[in-house]
Amino acid sequence: MRILQVSPYSAARPGGVQTHVRDLARWLTDAGHPTAIVAPGPDGGGGTPPVTPLGRAVGIGLSGTRFEITWVGGRELAEARRTLDVDHVDVVHLHTPFVPLLPLRLWRAFRRPTVATFHPTLPPQDRLLAAVLGPVARAMRNRLEVAIAVSPSAAELLAPPSAAHPVEIVPPTVDLSAWRAAGRAAGPRDPAAAPRLLFLGRFEARKGLDVLIHAWPEVLRRRAETPPHLIVAGGGELAPMARDFAARWSASVEIVPTPDDATARRLVAEADLLIAPAPWGESFGLVLIAAMAAGTPVVAAANPGYAGVLTGPGAAMLVPPGDAAALAATIADLLADPARLDALRAWGRDHVTRYDVAAVGPRLLDLYRRAVATRARGGSTDDR
Repeated sequence: MRILQVSPYSAARPGGVQTHVRDLARWLTDAGHPTAIVAPGPDGGGGTPPVTPLGRAVGIGLSGTRFEITWVGGRELAEARRTLDVDHVDVVHLHTPFVPLLPLRLWRAFRRPTVATFHPTLPPQDRLLAAVLGPVARAMRNRLEVAIAVSPSAAELLAPPSAAHPVEIVPPTVDLSAWRAAGRAAGPRDPAAAPRLLFLGRFEARKGLDVLIHAWPEVLRRRAETPPHLIVAGGGELAPMARDFAARWSASVEIVPTPDDATARRLVAEADLLIAPAPWGESFGLVLIAAMAAGTPVVAAANPGYAGVLTGPGAAMLVPPGDAAALAATIADLLADPARLDALRAWGRDHVTRYDVAAVGPRLLDLYRRAVATRARGGSTDDR
């Protein structure tokens, strides 16, 4: 089977969708299903498998986050069709297909059996965005061979459900082997050393950096005898806030500009806790499963996406979204209980195996086969 993965986001920019697309394409190719990736250019971002840049992208900010609006012209589409040998592609897999306009243009132009994954969970306060995107998402669902949502919260955009056009819930899988290796390389933690905490992500409102900043004085007050060291790694529009925060608490806070993949894995594996205070807009939690694969417990906001990952014993690591006092208390309580941290570390390593690409990839292959069979039966709608 030949597969084409289509990302609406530049491969040169770090992000969960980009990592998912790359890791899934690599696993599919290794499993004997040659897979190509298309993403907005001009930079393919390097890596394996290579990314074919297509179209142009302009970054915009909306609802506390940033993404790209893309465009590709007809002549460039025709050339891509020849270069990618689209007539011999068995399945096209679109990601976040309503992000304008690259996925939609390819879908209409290539007309191959199509699977689409809906990644976002919209901000609960942005009813206008939901009112606009909901009908678009449902119309797409009704014309796809297979529609996927990464979590129940992401599936809400496609509600109400349709018996004729069901939505599959499949998490956005990644290859966790490098994270496990980073955990092994980090070795045992020194109980006499100052605890190491890590925030890793974009500096934007959706990721909750401001919540952590407000919680930090209380963390230090509760841990006055052994104050922890906090690394804030990333970049984005709230960088001035992050720099001011680090300057004010220079004895305990360090800024690391957006790290490359190897550095990110090392920082996560060496941390005693990963702090993920995103108050909204998270449909899953790839950063959580990566950290747990490396043996690092997390403290996370109980947004719908993170709460869907941290189930069972992991629910003890959730705090109310936006609650700086609860975040500080949970961090301090966990640092004061090494035995509990060890138990959560062991639970996390086991829990995340279900999200590894080796576990989820075969299910996606089954859905690709379903898409091909549905098209062969004439069960899809080509009115695009």
